[in-house]
Amino acid sequence: MQLNKNREMVMLNSLFGDLTPQRLPATPPQAARGAASAENTTVVAPTEDVVVDASPAEAMRAHFALHRQDLQRASAMVTLLDPSGLWASQVVHALADAGGQAVQRVNLRDRSTLRTLAVIERALVPRRGADALRVYHADLRAGPMTSDLARDEITTALAEGSQMTAVIVGAMQPHALVSLMRTLLLATCQPEWRCPQLVFILPPGAAALRQRILAQPWPPQVQASVVAEPLACAASVWNCVLEAWEVAQGHALPTNLLAAAPPATVQRAPTPAMADAHPSTRQPSLPQPQVLNRLLSPLARSEGLLACGIVDLNRGDLLASQHREQPPTDLAALALALCAARQAHHTVTGGDHPPDEVLITAGPRQTLLRRLPGEAALGFVAVLDRQHANLALLRFRLMDAERALA
Repeated sequence: MQLNKNREMVMLNSLFGDLTPQRLPATPPQAARGAASAENTTVVAPTEDVVVDASPAEAMRAHFALHRQDLQRASAMVTLLDPSGLWASQVVHALADAGGQAVQRVNLRDRSTLRTLAVIERALVPRRGADALRVYHADLRAGPMTSDLARDEITTALAEGSQMTAVIVGAMQPHALVSLMRTLLLATCQPEWRCPQLVFILPPGAAALRQRILAQPWPPQVQASVVAEPLACAASVWNCVLEAWEVAQGHALPTNLLAAAPPATVQRAPTPAMADAHPSTRQPSLPQPQVLNRLLSPLARSEGLLACGIVDLNRGDLLASQHREQPPTDLAALALALCAARQAHHTVTGGDHPPDEVLITAGPRQTLLRRLPGEAALGFVAVLDRQHANLALLRFRLMDAERALA
């Protein structure tokens, strides 16, 4: 009887497999330690809560005071101000995805209700051969404690401790932009403001807006600049911000570069055919060639630039030049022709002044003539390789030379 029962069990096992619960094999100690290590290395987005008692801005200042007391030793921080709310969040999330990291967040919460007033998003951007950048953006939430004044205070508190603040103007209404400039101008004059670089990103064709921004009475410790670029995607916005950061860090010219240069003793009267619309009776003295060459040195290193120089717009004379191609381009003849074309355009179209910039594209090359500010009628002339040159970056670097000559 016992033999028949054993045979039945064997048949069941052979037909349906072992019906008893299966036990997992014992885990070796090394495998267990490896699994625990893998769990510990899982990337988790750090989220921190900052409790707000009265003012969200004061709570943020107290939070950043613990981490960024000395701006010279603190990690590089870039703040994106995006009043229209179109690009900054996309840029931060795209940077985090590109680095294989999660977006880090700081939640500003009301102590009484624990309601979220704002979320500060941050992405860490590692860079080859340079320190990492921390890119911040404030996602403001609607509510009774986040009025327009509170929103301005939060963004100001975030920007004032950065090394650079990029303002993405985008498609803002004129009255909103005027209000934004007033807010930033007031914030930069406060003792808490320590951010040295303020960059405005404008859409193309906003020359009047650019002049209005640069004409504001910014404090001397704040270097305001303007970039005009089409914003098509988050990558284009970030490339524009990164170029502005690199220029501000490595290509800034000293503002007192022309202070020690003695005035030139030779003065030449302007030719009537080449004079500006309202020439002065007394021609200002021109800087010496060695001073102009120092201005050209950082510009001549731009990628795709074949030759560049400084030209007297009144006469078309080339005062200083630097070349990178062989044989060198006849920059003097090009400068004279561009100055003549600039004056001819002014004669035909009329207006108060000739155009500030002339750009001619011929095949694979571009020729640029741009007027530099100051009493002396000086212009920057350049020959560019159209395929390799970055015209937007070159215009941005010209701003430093324009500030030195102003």
